[in-house]
Amino acid sequence: MAWYIGKTGVTTEKLAARTGIADRTVTSLRAKNAGDVKHELNLLVALAVGLHMTPEHANLLINLNGQFLRKKKPIERYYMYLLSIGSFYCVAECNDFLIAHDMPPLTNNDNISDFD
Repeated sequence: MAWYIGKTGVTTEKLAARTGIADRTVTSLRAKNAGDVKHELNLLVALAVGLHMTPEHANLLINLNGQFLRKKKPIERYYMYLLSIGSFYCVAECNDFLIAHDMPPLTNNDNISDFD
């Protein structure tokens, strides 16, 4: 995560604004021991979309957190879809898509202040 943030040059504050995730949570994901803490899948997907990660890097991020996307779970199928096109959308648009399909959003759109 820290490598990808460094590669893109996005600050913790900017990533938090893009995703609607608290600065503190983004900072904890950048830490060297981030893999020791299991984060919610929706937050990992939101971060991947916010960083415009490739689907391969997004899946690696999720796997390094000890989780996997499975086709059997409807919400995870939607996450797979969003990650496959995530570089074209912002988190708010992904949230709107999920809500339109009766799924819970990744984060709260009210907390998003940067629509990159």
